[in-house]
Amino acid sequence: MSESWPETLTVRERLVEAAAQLFARRGFASTSIGEVAQAAGILKGNVAYYFKSKDDLLTAVIHAQRDRLMAELQPPAAEAGDDVRSAVMRLLRQVRGSAADLALHGCPVGSLAGEMGRTHAARHADAAGLLLGLETFLHQQFERVMPAGDARRCAEHLLALLQGAAVLAQAHRDAGVVERQVDQAEVWLDTVLARFPASAKR
Repeated sequence: MSESWPETLTVRERLVEAAAQLFARRGFASTSIGEVAQAAGILKGNVAYYFKSKDDLLTAVIHAQRDRLMAELQPPAAEAGDDVRSAVMRLLRQVRGSAADLALHGCPVGSLAGEMGRTHAARHADAAGLLLGLETFLHQQFERVMPAGDARRCAEHLLALLQGAAVLAQAHRDAGVVERQVDQAEVWLDTVLARFPASAKR
């Protein structure tokens, strides 16, 4: 059965969105082009007009997820030049807002990277790039107020905490796991930033 898609989405965008949802729920290997076409509400034979292969569709999904995530992490125009806490809190709010989906399907970014590492090694770097991009974002934020080594450890810690929360939430089918861990992450963030006076808003 096809999804109900906003009229503003093009056919290509519907295919990418449908593929992203199916890859997150069922995995890349277990999802067929026909299933993506059905979910997007188009004929299977028409998919080739937009994507020559399933790998091409995967590339489009990875790029769309990366672009969307990075856009969500950018400050609003009115807040350009915001402080480290505000920047990191955008990620925490994004994770909290996804708690229900994480409890049902796990983290789509982490799950895709894990699957590619196990079954599709040639695409692992692309999929893992989503996670590494998040790590780089956090590292860059923390490095604004602390030495590079501390910034790296903080970035690793926070990203590992959030990924672990997604895994445990899916195991329990409990969005509350994510919400509680985001609360703990916020407390940890304030504690860490309090150690570095340079974390004051610039």
